[in-house]
Amino acid sequence: MYSSEDFERLFIRYKSEAYPKGESIQTFCHRNNVPYNLFEKWYKDTRHKVVEVNVSGRPSQSGTDKPKEEGQQKEEPATEVRILVDLRVSNGLRLRQGNLSYGQLRSLVEKLEGLC
Repeated sequence: MYSSEDFERLFIRYKSEAYPKGESIQTFCHRNNVPYNLFEKWYKDTRHKVVEVNVSGRPSQSGTDKPKEEGQQKEEPATEVRILVDLRVSNGLRLRQGNLSYGQLRSLVEKLEGLC
């Protein structure tokens, strides 16, 4: 039996691997030995919960830049980006963290990976 997480991972793989090549979801499911009718039911039930996110740019990591040589000009500091995370897990757990810096977000993700 397939879980919602299995279908979610399959969908993410499809969007990153097969969709850019023009492959249909039916063909992708067949190639990965997943019954399309089960995937389709999952997608219809959850499509309003799946939100596509576009990320533009990458926050600079303070403290990881190479030291500047004496002759180089200093760069202007970038505007600090603050991040809000609202995570809902299938067992009902909800995690909400706001006002995070990029480093704090990385730390949170590393801690959550340890729980999986």
